[in-house]
Amino acid sequence: MSAPNSRLAVVFVVIVAAIVGGAAVAPYALGSGDDSAEPPAVENQQFQPGTILPDETAEEGEITMESDASGKTVLVDVGHQNGVTETELEPLVSTLVENGHQVRFYRGQRASLNESLRSADAFVVASPRQRFTNDELAGVEAFTDAGGRVLVMGDPASIRISGGLLFGIGSFEPTGPRTTALGSTYGVTYGSGYLYNMETNDNNYKSIFAESASSGGLADGVDRVVMREAAPIRTADATRVLVGADGTHLSTTRDAGQYAVLARSGNVSAVGDTDFVSRENAYDADNEVLIGNLADFLVDGEKEPGAPTPPGADQPQRPPTGGSGGAPTPPRPPA
Repeated sequence: MSAPNSRLAVVFVVIVAAIVGGAAVAPYALGSGDDSAEPPAVENQQFQPGTILPDETAEEGEITMESDASGKTVLVDVGHQNGVTETELEPLVSTLVENGHQVRFYRGQRASLNESLRSADAFVVASPRQRFTNDELAGVEAFTDAGGRVLVMGDPASIRISGGLLFGIGSFEPTGPRTTALGSTYGVTYGSGYLYNMETNDNNYKSIFAESASSGGLADGVDRVVMREAAPIRTADATRVLVGADGTHLSTTRDAGQYAVLARSGNVSAVGDTDFVSRENAYDADNEVLIGNLADFLVDGEKEPGAPTPPGADQPQRPPTGGSGGAPTPPRPPA
């Protein structure tokens, strides 16, 4: 073996010996050498398994009604391209039926909305995607003026792609429930954006908690409810029933505040969410209590029969006249 190769071999052997020897001596240099000794405890304030996920909201309870009314008819709107199906409204519908009331669905096929409202005592509208006509809006207003109850539920607007996106052609359009015109008559409108809470929520920043802002009525027995994706409700003279818990923000402004998610104005109540009434969420927190209170609200009204009246039904009937007035003009004799 040549001299240079011999030197490299000696250096390699020395390095290996140093590594092996260091590994053997390390336990004695770092500790007492007792294998049974407990490893030192390391405190890490950042790692707390108990705070990784928030506590889940209990799902329990029963939907009950306190009203002693019976035999009322509740009309549920599914004829305006509603974003909520009949199945998703099942907890509210079943509660009404089990307590002796009739539920009918308006599908917009055989009869007009105003005609269907004449034989109803209450009206439920959930996330309509099609606008109400002026005649329908006038009919709903006449319906509430006659004592009928109306429950409106809406969701935040979503984004719809129109025109396609091929080669950059197309656009994003906000689309949401057509509830603004329906509620504005009663001083209730749905604000833009959605509510969120990064501090206190039900496992998702959009699943906010809402707390009572008034006593009795719709808020009776309600401590807090879970709204999965709520829109803020702006009111003029309406009563704020439920508001978002502390730390609730609005997505469009990022501002914190006490945003209403349930308000009542006379015979009309408006909710900024539809998910709370579904079977999946009906028993979260006090949601079942709120659903029972809304069912009581719908059947506790005393609506006058026949409202809204058909067009011209309230006008006095005049006898037919001919010419400029008076008795009809007799036919001329044949020539």
